[in-house]
Amino acid sequence: MSFLREGPVSLVARLVRSEALINEQLVLPAANRVSFEFDTIDARMTAEEALATIADKGQRTRLAVLKVLTTAEHFRYLTDVGEVRDGQWYWITLLPRGKQPGPFAWASSLGDAGYGENVPLVLDEIRYLFSEGDSPLSPVGAAVGNERALAQAIAEGCKFPASAIGKSSAAGILLSKITAPYEIIVRDVGQASFSSAVDRNGNELFHLDAGWPLSYNKKTVSLKPRLNVSDVPVILSHWDWDHLHGYHAIKGLAGAWITPVQRLGPGAKLVANTLASTNRLLGVSSANVSAGAVQLGRCKGKAGNLNQTGLCVQTTLKSGKTILFMGDADYDLFRPRLSTLPDFIVATHHGAKFNGSVVSPHRGSGRCVVSVGKGNGYGHPSEAAVLSHSAAGWSMSFTCERNGMPRGTRYLGP
Repeated sequence: MSFLREGPVSLVARLVRSEALINEQLVLPAANRVSFEFDTIDARMTAEEALATIADKGQRTRLAVLKVLTTAEHFRYLTDVGEVRDGQWYWITLLPRGKQPGPFAWASSLGDAGYGENVPLVLDEIRYLFSEGDSPLSPVGAAVGNERALAQAIAEGCKFPASAIGKSSAAGILLSKITAPYEIIVRDVGQASFSSAVDRNGNELFHLDAGWPLSYNKKTVSLKPRLNVSDVPVILSHWDWDHLHGYHAIKGLAGAWITPVQRLGPGAKLVANTLASTNRLLGVSSANVSAGAVQLGRCKGKAGNLNQTGLCVQTTLKSGKTILFMGDADYDLFRPRLSTLPDFIVATHHGAKFNGSVVSPHRGSGRCVVSVGKGNGYGHPSEAAVLSHSAAGWSMSFTCERNGMPRGTRYLGP
């Protein structure tokens, strides 16, 4: 049985994402709920036990992902935090649903195939501890001091593996050996992101992200059997679970992972540690990588924001046409500048709202695929974002069922 079902549960939690749920017909936008998502670990551990766990030398089932649903105003009231941002650490206590009123929460502990079991809970208490980059704080009491000390030890242990930093050259050498793809397959993985570059015979050359829905978006997954893919390199746009959860949930991802160097939570650090221990983690810091048919850039968003500081990818097909893949970053953040306007794109952030403008298609028109799961918890895709893409000249298609077209994998190219 998951430790999340054992009654009151306390977690050391890193905030990895906060996203307003879209309701574009809502009269009072301020009433919108926000999904606050955390990468967490069971707080009933010593620091030594917790560090062993994230090094995959302990009880990995004590790792969990958590979503709390409330308004931004109520979250700030509960935590007494003026500015809520990614990379903040909290002490969270949860109760079984129905024990008392409070913001609804959903959590899942790590199992053999990832974070699949969805446990309904209610938020009992949440205390802000510190933000990454803060100096060690003096305790205001014994209990708070112990909580802070444990969380700070865990946060220190969640830094990107040092042995995998500065691997831009190694990533370039690996990518230079890959032939230009015939097309890109944008896979139907529900509310997640997972695309593959293939040759004319359908052989996989590399993957762009390796996502699979977490427990609270599990309903968006097709009923078909789990994917089984080739062990070619994975280019990870950023360390969000809907882009990397396939590490646990998809068979065959045994190749090298080219990733941005970012701050991590406990569960993500377990993945990074395991990859680094087998020399399969190639961390790209700030250098851009251009190798063969692939050009990688580091998005120049606000520091600490996983979405906006990840890797963006421009791939040239055999035909000479190009495909742009931004992960969840705004198009304006592509670095270095695009060598040419793309013929195809995978829409940023599953079709969610974004800042700035849509990149223009080469020759004034092109095809765009939105990787999205129908009925997801965020209201993706945003109609405003879809209209913006269409107005810019993009012909839109979706991996989910939409406008009379059944769900399924989509193809960009040749």
